[in-house]
Amino acid sequence: MVNLFRSLRGQLSATIISILALGLGLLLLMAGTQMARMTLDSFTHEQQVTALLLANTFSETMEQPQAAQIMALWSAHRDQWRRELPADTNLSIFDTSGTLLASSATGDVTLTVSMAGLLAGDVVSHRSGERLTTAVPVHNEERGVLGVLQIDSSLAPMQTQLWERWLALIGVTIATLLLTLVITLWLAAQMTRPLAELRGVAEQMSEGRLDARVEIDDSVSELASLGTMFNHMAGRVETMIQEQRDFVANASHELRAPLAAMKLRAEILASQKVSDEQAREYASEINEEVSQLADLVGDLLQLSRAESGVFNPPQYPLSVADELAICVRSARLRAAERGQQITVEIAAHIPDAYIAPSDLAIMVGNLLDNAIKYSPQGGTIRLGAEWHDGHLEIVVSDNGIGIPPGDISRVNERFFRVDRAHTRSVPGSGLGLALVTAVARQYGGELQIRSSGVPGEGTQARLLLIETARKTREL
Repeated sequence: MVNLFRSLRGQLSATIISILALGLGLLLLMAGTQMARMTLDSFTHEQQVTALLLANTFSETMEQPQAAQIMALWSAHRDQWRRELPADTNLSIFDTSGTLLASSATGDVTLTVSMAGLLAGDVVSHRSGERLTTAVPVHNEERGVLGVLQIDSSLAPMQTQLWERWLALIGVTIATLLLTLVITLWLAAQMTRPLAELRGVAEQMSEGRLDARVEIDDSVSELASLGTMFNHMAGRVETMIQEQRDFVANASHELRAPLAAMKLRAEILASQKVSDEQAREYASEINEEVSQLADLVGDLLQLSRAESGVFNPPQYPLSVADELAICVRSARLRAAERGQQITVEIAAHIPDAYIAPSDLAIMVGNLLDNAIKYSPQGGTIRLGAEWHDGHLEIVVSDNGIGIPPGDISRVNERFFRVDRAHTRSVPGSGLGLALVTAVARQYGGELQIRSSGVPGEGTQARLLLIETARKTREL
């Protein structure tokens, strides 16, 4: 029972029932009070009507005030009024001075109301303990008020009737509460069922079933939206974990080959069975492998930093033209070794931008490096930069081997490399474009790759950067 009230279903049901019980209790109190007042008013009205009818009946008898005749007339009519009045109803007759003329009650009987009001023609009722008394004047058309007729009745029958009505009202209230409890439990079960399913799917995912999903039905729209968002989140989590697994597998593959080569050369050097010239060659190769591993680790660290979601906008703007010139000067040294030309077309109206120099160097440097590696000897590489509608656009194009259309959607993935026979000897880890994409996202930008896949027509890489850092500082 305790666990039930700790659950959302139990708490929801208890809250609804408590509020409804409080409302029905107040309604019961108000309705019962009104019912008691109306019952008393009805009983008083019936007694007044009976008294008036009796007064009309006794109007001529009062002219001959003989007690025996009056009581005989009351006895004759008692059975007629028994349905309207209790059996212990007493009748008393007084003259205009308040003197008792006749009474069906035993003991002393007095007039309990003011005579002045009765002589004026009023009908007066009042409650005294457990009895109700009504007094009415007895009129004669010629002589006016002849006396006063007083009726007093026990309230016990009315109390009994009122108690029966109270019991009926309480019974209806309890029945309503029980019916409401059943409906509330059913509704709470229907409302919390999607949450229970959500919890079950979450437990399945925690146990490794990443493909588990919540079934969306036509339940409460908010819960259906929650289920949809949970499924979306689960899909993202599954994708991220799969990417992590692929990343570990690819990183292990990229690291295994150079480490194995270095280990083999180191073992040969340790055996001291090689000539000095071959030893120097092995040492040089080990040094190259270490440099490649250092570059790979550096790229992995930069990629992890860019994808961490932690981004500190630069505090000072930089000259985009000057920074691009630095990137081009560094790339020209590598391009010159292959006899390639780099042309630069930078628009004059580009303003200073809040972009970190290292981030711009990473993005432009990797795009130029890819263009150099995949362009033929003597090829041409073009770098252009313009400012359009609040964002910086940098385009790097070449006339190299291009990218097959089927691979364009994957070139931004980590460790992905185009599978072509004449690209297998091209150095690189396949992290360049993934790193460019991750850094561009920090600035609200994106990397767009276009290529026909026809060798000689090359590839165009379009980098769009939105200056969110500048807008944030200005706000």
